[in-house]
Amino acid sequence: MTQVHQDGGPVRTRPSSNGKWAFAVLALALGCGDASAPAFPPFIGSGGTSGTGGMGGIGIGGTSGTGGTSGSGGTHNTGGNGGTGGGSGGTAGTGGSLGLCATSALCHTCPTQNQNLCETDGDCFTGYVCVPSGCETHQGAPISQCQPSRGGSCSSVAECPNSTDYVCAPVGAGPTHCLRVTPGCTGPTESYDCPLGFSCEVGACVDRRVPCESYLDCPKNHVCKTGSSSSFCARVYQTCHQDVDCAGLGSFCENVDNDNLATEECVGQLDATGNPCVNGACASSSAPVCEAGVSGTTAACGQYGLCLTDNDCDTGFSCVGLWQDGRKECVRAGGSCDQVTDCPPQQVCAAPRAGGPPSCQAGSAL
Repeated sequence: MTQVHQDGGPVRTRPSSNGKWAFAVLALALGCGDASAPAFPPFIGSGGTSGTGGMGGIGIGGTSGTGGTSGSGGTHNTGGNGGTGGGSGGTAGTGGSLGLCATSALCHTCPTQNQNLCETDGDCFTGYVCVPSGCETHQGAPISQCQPSRGGSCSSVAECPNSTDYVCAPVGAGPTHCLRVTPGCTGPTESYDCPLGFSCEVGACVDRRVPCESYLDCPKNHVCKTGSSSSFCARVYQTCHQDVDCAGLGSFCENVDNDNLATEECVGQLDATGNPCVNGACASSSAPVCEAGVSGTTAACGQYGLCLTDNDCDTGFSCVGLWQDGRKECVRAGGSCDQVTDCPPQQVCAAPRAGGPPSCQAGSAL
């Protein structure tokens, strides 16, 4: 993804559209692209001169290699007869038993050919983007899949950040959303420009997906999004236009911190009130801001949450802009990082799940 900056601040008016869009990054395997799209080239490895039988592929025998000298082919070799080198493929051919890729903390299941694999955005439906799934081939090449763009619902481009970089168009065969049509991203609009779990840094969307097995692996105000190939911690406070934009991140789309730009973000229900959690509903000085609950669909007044100034936070807490979109959160003072760019890729700067000052969080990769 080649990225550049754009100017244009976000327009924050509630759209009249009632279209539903069940955005679900929890399945980087959502439908997209042509079913006949070309397979990812590195998936099938052919045996080389050492008769390894394609360690990174699906284990078919090398038809052009010269065969190893160490014995019969691996159990998943379907061809496997070696060349003139004096024997059939070596035992390394069993690499095919691992599937298309090497699993990792982020990649728990290798995607298959019918799970929307892609190489570029052109392999995907309109409104979808080609994003690294978190899985890689055994040779280290990323395996990408199509997923919906993140822009909020809209009925016209006037509800998008600007009319130069965005259009209000359908996502696949679904409702209309604000879609970026020019290369690049900016911090204030990273929720439109970058996939969930990515941060806009120096004009490029950088992978900040923190692997998880459950919410216990995620920092404050993050939830564990589990899909068919990968599971990662997703920040709850994403820009939205309607409640339906917040699937899995909250029940409501509200101006939680009551900022002057009237920007809205996903937030959960305040306890069992049936109402969204907004800071104005938190009256206690020891719990002055909305803090995301375990599932992302609930919230409660607490110490960790969106803020505008230090005065919005409890004693001993500071109001810090951890991400690039201009939003700030109350975190305990004295952290080892101040923003996401202080941390390596696939880590985030956030308060630990159990509380405390912000630090670089790596989730279940620890």
